[in-house]
Amino acid sequence: MLPIIPKVNSEKILSDKLFNYTLEDVVNIKDDSIKKSGYKLTIDGDGVKVYASDDDGFYYGKMTVLNLLEMMGALPHCEIEDAPRYVYRGYMLDCARHFFSVETVKRMIDIMPRFKLNVFHWHLTEDQGWRIQIDKYPLLTEIGSYRDGTRGDGKPIKGYYTKEEMREVVAYAKERHIEVMPEFDIPGHTAAAIAAYPYLDCNNSVIGVKDSFGIHPEVLCAGKESSYEFVTDVLKEIFEIFPFNLIHLGGDEALRLHWLDCKECQRVMEENNLKDEDELQAHFMARIVEFCKGYGKTVINWNDGMVGENVHDDVIVHYWQGAEVNRNAAVREINRGKKGIISPFFSYYLDYPYGLTSLKKCFSCNPEIDGVTATENIMGVEGPLWAEYVKNQKDIDRQTFPRLIAIAERGWSEWHQDYKGFRTRLKYNYKIIDKLGIECDRIEKVDPNPIAKIISLVKFFGNAWDKTQLQNAKNVAENKKRLKAKYGK
Repeated sequence: MLPIIPKVNSEKILSDKLFNYTLEDVVNIKDDSIKKSGYKLTIDGDGVKVYASDDDGFYYGKMTVLNLLEMMGALPHCEIEDAPRYVYRGYMLDCARHFFSVETVKRMIDIMPRFKLNVFHWHLTEDQGWRIQIDKYPLLTEIGSYRDGTRGDGKPIKGYYTKEEMREVVAYAKERHIEVMPEFDIPGHTAAAIAAYPYLDCNNSVIGVKDSFGIHPEVLCAGKESSYEFVTDVLKEIFEIFPFNLIHLGGDEALRLHWLDCKECQRVMEENNLKDEDELQAHFMARIVEFCKGYGKTVINWNDGMVGENVHDDVIVHYWQGAEVNRNAAVREINRGKKGIISPFFSYYLDYPYGLTSLKKCFSCNPEIDGVTATENIMGVEGPLWAEYVKNQKDIDRQTFPRLIAIAERGWSEWHQDYKGFRTRLKYNYKIIDKLGIECDRIEKVDPNPIAKIISLVKFFGNAWDKTQLQNAKNVAENKKRLKAKYGK
């Protein structure tokens, strides 16, 4: 068995012979019979040949050759046939809660193709920071990109990406066969935008950029036309930078507290026969979806924002939240025909400690979630790294790897589901990890014993908890209480 990750669907060891070929010796041969993004690799006395039907296939074949060289020091006498399970294999980096340099972003993009990941999901807006230069709304970066500290630590966090820098990242990723998908989170997680332009909130709230995490009550007003104008103006400038046909618009964790008392929101509900605020959010998003369609873009939403019965047909479901009502809505929408991306937070969220999400738990997660019968609608998988407690490159490395490799394998391969075999191959892949300069836990620590598990959980949740979390919990509870009082649910 060759030590290759992701696992290939067919591999033959032709002899014990090793060849001292290099990447420069690879010859590409067009073969239209090979599946899109797949390849056939042969290494023998006649050289190194990659057969593929498209540029992605040739590139992934070359990445396998590079991995073999770094793992084994020479190339084995072999034949490999390989192709992806899913078309979407992503990694998300949250650069809004903590800002990371262009060099750090590029470094992660450098690493991704080594494990055949092809979408970099760039989370760029949050309650705690706005990171996109928007010419029409300069206060978004003048005010929204800066906060005084984090949970009272007095250490300012600031920074944003210029249009030139974002285009540079897009071009850099394209050279590595990676698409860059920006996320502009609406209508919730918009406190940084509201801090810059208070009229965006129902109550014209004068607030600062949030220095605490969680779910905040300030969200875009779904009743004011000025909110729609703001969103579409921002999207026009985003579309000029990012050519990828997918745009992530969040939709998650939007509290309805201000909407419940907003005359404009209630007017829109009455005029459009919307039965509750869930349907108001679906109505709000549907208008934006139609706008995006005019620019050739398809919208992705996190699944907890897709619980209304009137969710637009063209929205892609990004499954993360397993709460019963949200999970059922995701299953329903995928079975109805919507495409889905799978990122279950107890298995794929990379910001959690290994005591909560071990490597085994991550690898063992089946992307075909229970209840989904239309499995052909699952586009793929993604490993998100949220940055509430991720502050630097060392934190990124430690949280991302080696779990992202497990997610990458499940996204690429449907032929291998044995965790023991994965761990065996992972030992070889640590040679690649070390070569790339990735600082992460070794294999013996990623599946902690019961005592180590408890220690990691106490440390994580002890760090995560502060008095602002209590207020966030009260906000969510108040939201549920008032919705129940109004609708009996």
